[in-house]
Formats: sequence, C-alpha cells, structure tokens
Amino acid sequence: MQPRALIFAAAVGLAFASPAHAALVDASTGTSFEPRPKDGGTAFLCLGAGHRKVLFWTLYAMDFCAEDGKLQTALDGYFAGPGRAHAGLKGKALARALVDDQGFFDWLTVAPFEKRAEMVFLRGGDAETARNGFAKNLEKFLGSGAREKEAIRAFVSVIDRPVASGDRAIFVTFPAGELTFSFGANARTLRQDKAVSAFWGAYLGPDSPLGSMKEAIAEGVAGLRGA
Repeated sequence: MQPRALIFAAAVGLAFASPAHAALVDASTGTSFEPRPKDGGTAFLCLGAGHRKVLFWTLYAMDFCAEDGKLQTALDGYFAGPGRAHAGLKGKALARALVDDQGFFDWLTVAPFEKRAEMVFLRGGDAETARNGFAKNLEKFLGSGAREKEAIRAFVSVIDRPVASGDRAIFVTFPAGELTFSFGANARTLRQDKAVSAFWGAYLGPDSPLGSMKEAIAEGVAGLRGA
C-alpha cells in the first residue's frame, strides 16, 4: 500500500534508548506505543516509530514491530549472508550503513517472521475517504480486476465509521501471505501472496514517505547488535 496517496500518513521522530526496555515514542507528536505488544499470542519487539506531516497537518503516527525471538535469529542470518558487509559495524556506524542500504529494508519487507504496525490517527476524516485511500493503493500492488477489487473492498470495510483523532488501527502480516487490519472492534484479513510485500514495501521501499522511520528502525537494529 502506497501511503502517500492515503489521506492519513506518517514521517518519523523517535525517542527510545533501547528497543527492548524503553518506551517507544514519536518525539515530534508525543504519541506513545507499547515497546513489546502482544497480538494473537505472538510477542513483538518494536524497533521504531514516527509520523508524517503534510503541509501544516500531522496526519498519523506509526510504529514498526517484528516477531520477538525470530527477529534476532533472522538478523543473525542477515548479517551472516546478504548483510555481511555490515557485520563488523556497531552503534551509529551500523545504523548509518543500514539506512543507506535499501537492500536491508527490502530484506526486512519479506523476512520470514510476523510484523506489526500500529497507526494512530492524529487528524480525523470521513470513513469513505479512508476506505478509498487504502483500497486504491492496495489495488496498485495487487491488481484492480473484479476479484481483487471485491477482496480489497471487503478488507477495508473494517473502517465502518468516521476516523477520529486518537483512533488506532493495527496491521499484522504473516509469512504465509496474510495481512490483518483491525480498527475499533472490527478486524478483516486479506489472504494474498503479495499482500505482505505490498503493505511493507510502501513503508520501507525506496519511495517510502517514512524515511525517518527507516532511520529509527536502523537505530533499533543497531541497538540489538550492541555498542
């Protein structure tokens, strides 16, 4: 999903010292997130958070979390394989190297563990506009045929009322190709092979409007690797 076409979107500020212990806060908006949330029985470790501002409006804040335990194992494999050029780096040097390496974020997009994002809306809007924004951007990645449109429209119908400032939406992706979307008391699941890469590719890809969140994630990974 390309978030720049959404009416609600995010750039990043971060205030946390250790992803394992400190509170996760978007420094620019003061929006806080659980550093270790649980969802569906899975424990997650959150690596970064941020927001996006369009003109004079801050639209939403969002975090990035990965399945705890499996994240560390996957990172060990990354630094032993495709990221071996960064294996000897630590701290700020490692964070800078990861930020400049789109290949790292491409790997993270498809890494075989569950991922979670919590989006906190900081500006309200009508339900139809919100649904259309999510739907149109999913269609760009997943197709706009009748079958795809029907599945996507059912998926975004989770937004059944106007979005208010302070509302939270939660997205969880699974390696098997599932994307879940929870809003209020509602939840929907989109089962499609490309759903995971479509969702995360928009936020972590080269055209992401969340460059600062990518920086925060890189800092979080560097923190896990030690000083």
